[in-house]
Amino acid sequence: MRLTFPLSVCAAAFTALVTTANAAPADEPTQTVLIGVIGPLTIPRGESTRDAAQFAVDRINAQGLRINDRNVRLRLFLADDKNDLNLAVINARAAVAAGVVGVVGHLTTDASIAAAKIYNEAGVPQLSPTAAGREFTQLGYSTVFQLLGHSEYTAQYLAETAIKVLRAKRIMLIDNDTLLGKALARGFTSAVARQGGQIVESEKINAKSSDFNAAIAKITSSGADLVFFAGVAPQTNAFATRLRQLGLQTRLLLAGGAINALFPRKTEEYPEGTLVLVNGNPVEKVQNFKRLEQAYRERYTSPLIPQTWFAYDAVDMLAEAMKRASSTNPRLLSPILHQMKFNGLSGIISFAADGSLTAPPYTLYRAEQGSWKTLNTLP
Repeated sequence: MRLTFPLSVCAAAFTALVTTANAAPADEPTQTVLIGVIGPLTIPRGESTRDAAQFAVDRINAQGLRINDRNVRLRLFLADDKNDLNLAVINARAAVAAGVVGVVGHLTTDASIAAAKIYNEAGVPQLSPTAAGREFTQLGYSTVFQLLGHSEYTAQYLAETAIKVLRAKRIMLIDNDTLLGKALARGFTSAVARQGGQIVESEKINAKSSDFNAAIAKITSSGADLVFFAGVAPQTNAFATRLRQLGLQTRLLLAGGAINALFPRKTEEYPEGTLVLVNGNPVEKVQNFKRLEQAYRERYTSPLIPQTWFAYDAVDMLAEAMKRASSTNPRLLSPILHQMKFNGLSGIISFAADGSLTAPPYTLYRAEQGSWKTLNTLP
């Protein structure tokens, strides 16, 4: 039986966390099962992943979970890898040693790839709600699952936005020198060329740098009417602030990792007219979203952003896989995850043979009067 419920039922469960008739009697033994959440847990996106996973665990535990006629209680194994590749590996080994049945993480494509071999050798499914680089699902590991559209899809839609929506004539491309940034830059360059567009200048900015001088000089000298920055917040926020300080009117196009912590309610530093292409359906399409948002905000101060739903669904899918396998053995779960078509809060989730998301949805938002407005959905 699926663990997925209509969203109206989920919303009520989120708000009340009422124990149902399926919950364990007080005197019946309960098995504790660990789900790993690994990433930079002290930054907004990491906090969101952690809290979304806990949100899901609390709902599942309140409703009661039985695996192979045993009562199971889920608990999170939390580890902060600070988005450092060495710490990602160390924490992956610690999670496997602790006996996790699956891992939600890591934040970036780089960190996710660094840890993937360890999970694969242990047979532990790794579901990332944030790693979007195509390389992640090209590792050949059956334990890798990507809950959002990979960089090839993203780059194509970004190029279509630049050429068909913004009618850009002279585009400057900036990437943050990460695996995802470089993949988006390659794909965007190819897709723009196919559509007859022109990239007049390019620049790399290290993901940890706040020195935008070289990039800004190129924007000015090239006469670019659009900048696509393949980077993530908070670096993209700082870049946008610098553009405004200098009075540059060049339009800004961003990928989903650049959304700010108050998305979609406030645009913060991003200038009017900035466009951002975000994985997933628009939040207003989530049934009972306002009730879900209220229940979440009553308990957590972390951002409620699209990746929140992906992280929540990752935990829900692991629970469902255990039910279908009638087992908490992690080696039995990946084959089931590959077969699932899951109706989650983020939409319909199913995976290709390599673990990438099939038919990933995207939403294009524009900064208007201080908030992010839905422009259209893709494909």
